Amino acid sequence: MSIDRRQNLSPRDFVREYLGPLRPVILTDSTSAWAALRKWTPEFFGERYGGLEVNIDGCAMALRELIARVLVSSPERPAPYLRNQLLSQWPPELLADVSPLPLCTQPNWLENPFFPARQSLKYFEVYIGGRGATFPVLHYDGLHTHAVIMQIYGQKEFWVYPPEQSPFLYPRAGIEANKSLVNDVEDPDLGRFPLFAQARATRFVLNPGESLFVPAGWWHTTRLLSATISVSVNSANAANWRDFRRDFCAGIARDRGSLRARLTGVYLTLLGWVLSTLEMLEWFL
Repeated sequence: MSIDRRQNLSPRDFVREYLGPLRPVILTDSTSAWAALRKWTPEFFGERYGGLEVNIDGCAMALRELIARVLVSSPERPAPYLRNQLLSQWPPELLADVSPLPLCTQPNWLENPFFPARQSLKYFEVYIGGRGATFPVLHYDGLHTHAVIMQIYGQKEFWVYPPEQSPFLYPRAGIEANKSLVNDVEDPDLGRFPLFAQARATRFVLNPGESLFVPAGWWHTTRLLSATISVSVNSANAANWRDFRRDFCAGIARDRGSLRARLTGVYLTLLGWVLSTLEMLEWFL
């Protein structure tokens, strides 16, 4: 399987060809207006925001220290990889550099004012790392949300697996079922994970200015080919609402009890019906 690279893709074609069928796609021109493409470099963050504290796998350091290590990172001695850093926790002017959002982040029902816990799920996440670093786990995004990864600086190589290959990927148990037990997709331990030999990844490189749409349930991981900076956004809509609702309510059941979870499930079912109906009307009007 290959991943399409598209430009000038209309919202209608995106929904019909990729969102509805849950097919990944790379949009090559979706962030061309972003100031971040002209401004965001490792040196920019080290000089302008070097005093910010970041926490990577339980280790706190100044951003300037991380940047210094990123610039000399190598496959033999990779720098720590800053992952899932909330942009909302950094100076607000940075948000203006990553606007407007690509069409593949929409529609996003998590942004609807009637969605419960809206503020806890609406966010940009920032990733900064050096050559040779890898994402620590093969996974699909939590709550069965769609993910959009927008590459700003440098290159990342991706491994992507469709949901039907899940039996070969050894999902963990319980609430970590979206993470694989396989610790290295390039050199897996086939003695422990023999079925992984049947898994077939699609591998490709994401370049600056490109946005990767990863549909709900698609497994992925990445290796950094250079110093890189990227951001991501998660979304939910008609294409993944059923699975998102199930996972969201399961979390409520664990934290607040089954009655609260059932009531939330009914509410989200109704909300999904209303939002999908409104979107259908927009298409036909």
